[in-house]
Amino acid sequence: MRTLNFLGLDETGLSPETADVLIQPIPYDSTTSFQPGTRFGPEAILQASSQVELWDEELDWEPMAHRTCLTLSDIPRNHHSPEMMIRDIDEHMRPFWKQKKMILALGGEHTVAFPLVRGVKRSYPDPVVLVLDAHADLRESWEGSSFSHACTLKRIAELDCPIFHLGLRSLSKEEQKYLKGQSLIRSYSSPEILFNNGLDRFRHDLTAMADRNFYLSLDIDVLDPSLVPGTGTPEPGGLTWHHLMHIFKIIVSQGPIRGIDVCELMPLPGSRLSEFVAAKLIFKLLSYLFYPTKKENPYVRS
Repeated sequence: MRTLNFLGLDETGLSPETADVLIQPIPYDSTTSFQPGTRFGPEAILQASSQVELWDEELDWEPMAHRTCLTLSDIPRNHHSPEMMIRDIDEHMRPFWKQKKMILALGGEHTVAFPLVRGVKRSYPDPVVLVLDAHADLRESWEGSSFSHACTLKRIAELDCPIFHLGLRSLSKEEQKYLKGQSLIRSYSSPEILFNNGLDRFRHDLTAMADRNFYLSLDIDVLDPSLVPGTGTPEPGGLTWHHLMHIFKIIVSQGPIRGIDVCELMPLPGSRLSEFVAAKLIFKLLSYLFYPTKKENPYVRS
């Protein structure tokens, strides 16, 4: 049993079969192309989460008094190839997907999202993938691998799931051409969200997918680096905390979330800001998700 648990919760007596949410650390960091270190992200988030207050002052309740989380042991890193790491994630998670458990994975680099989305697709019909990421991640291959972190969304798109991508603000010419040439991915750029009506358009578009099964993949660099400097590829002009909370509220008001990953947290020596923000946003997302009357409550519905 782990001694370091999400939010420092007492997990005595819990099992994967009885817990409402399984917290799955995946400290994989192999294809990072700028700054390595995301393999230390899961442990840093778990450490910081012990400092998050369990009372949600916005919703005036304590979510973890009503639902349970179990923090699982790490999926070991496989250094042989990204393909073998994806295989290991598949094999490790397959029993949980068969049980239709709610998985919240802590990366690690964004590559880990692909096998998780594929696992959800096996368990739920026609999932909708919601991606929050500064980067397009639509390259066919990068530095010799088609399963690089820079190819994650391209591999997910090949699963033929509708994709909503929020916070985009960095992409190549080839990625831009790909986006314009297909209709599977709907993109809402960071400037559109910050300064125009991007979230209104997102809410309107997502309404057409209401009550379908959602998978949420969150690359921490979707937030502005002034808030989360600890990430491998920081991009200026990111979302604010309040924009992110608004997005969470829109999502939980429209349909059930079947799986989540939070990736690309890279701890910085001498600072705990990034990992605390990551832990707090996970707590807030779960609080919104668990709230019993979220469709009626004005604080949650947006």
